[in-house]
Amino acid sequence: MNTEKFKRLIEKYQSGELTGEQRALLDQWFDAIGDTEPSHWSPDQLEALGSRIIDRLQNESPTTRTPPRLFRQWLPYVAAALLLSALGTTYYYLSSPRKPPQPATAIAQDVEPGGNKATLTLADGQTINLSTEQTGVIIGNEITYADGSSVLNERQQSLDTSKPLSLSTPRGGTYQITLPDGTKVWLNSASTLRYPSRFDNSARIVELEGEAYFEVTRSRKVADSHPRKGVTSPHIPFKVLTAGQVIEVLGTEFNITAYVDEPETKTTLVEGAVKVLNLKTNRANQLKPGEQSIIRNAETEICNVNTETVIAWKNGIFYFEETPFEQMMKQIDRWYDIDVHYQGAVPKELFSGKMSKNVNLQIFVDFLKDSGVHSRIKGRQLIVGSSQSM
Repeated sequence: MNTEKFKRLIEKYQSGELTGEQRALLDQWFDAIGDTEPSHWSPDQLEALGSRIIDRLQNESPTTRTPPRLFRQWLPYVAAALLLSALGTTYYYLSSPRKPPQPATAIAQDVEPGGNKATLTLADGQTINLSTEQTGVIIGNEITYADGSSVLNERQQSLDTSKPLSLSTPRGGTYQITLPDGTKVWLNSASTLRYPSRFDNSARIVELEGEAYFEVTRSRKVADSHPRKGVTSPHIPFKVLTAGQVIEVLGTEFNITAYVDEPETKTTLVEGAVKVLNLKTNRANQLKPGEQSIIRNAETEICNVNTETVIAWKNGIFYFEETPFEQMMKQIDRWYDIDVHYQGAVPKELFSGKMSKNVNLQIFVDFLKDSGVHSRIKGRQLIVGSSQSM
């Protein structure tokens, strides 16, 4: 693929010179890459795909220039993030080839992205730092990693695991857990899930602080495992307790955001059905797929949302859609384990776009700069301010 053609194509996208069909083709190209890890794409595959898109775009005639969408500068950084490992090129070559390479002092101030990090806490309070080479654990008769290897040593295996356990991710960490009933839970950064090592016939209850995505399995009571023909077998309800709400489900997929440092608790339904109980009012609302409940103390708001933006973190993507700056930075500071400080007023712009989470913080800083927001990295701080204050 001709890199100069690719660069000019990005510039046309930014300036609004492409037709609707041309933009759609380019979006498909980025989406196709974004659905898989960059390492799964060989240079030949990427070049063939990119060349096909460019060839098709060149056969289109440009239409009247349209105003650029807010923060369309995101695209070069998506390209850099997703093509970096596959093509072996540098970020600046793809997005801003006229800029000189970063000096060593600037590189030293960079911050690496988060990864697989979590701590397992046993019933006696003992904590175990889980392997960063693994992506998740499975809770059964034993506690194992997804590849079947044991998490606990012989002494730890003998401890009483009938009491509640917990899995916690730090800032900059994610991890997956498969509960005893087969339910899968993905924990986002700075989150804790408390759960029993075994569920009984009355209810499956877990507690969450932070953010998690749930794939809940339907679980039938043991006594009714062989029901008579024509008799409906009762299922054990699954409940998620958070500060201010209770979620009750049978079999479904949903996302909960319940951080203690945020004023809202959000539940987003992807599939199935859930009932959201506001503990302040004791009033319940049932969600349909694509709906989100937002609880602020005694208030409950139900709205329709793009579920892709809500669960993108699970797939290793930042996905913002008309997102206020402070909300965006909440995701950034948790993932990179940094503190954000503002010099002057907080930017009022709304951000839209996708970006891989598997990039260093400096790429995000450069994106902000091209979007008119100046910032710099100082240790594990991101200082945001106007160009005059920087």
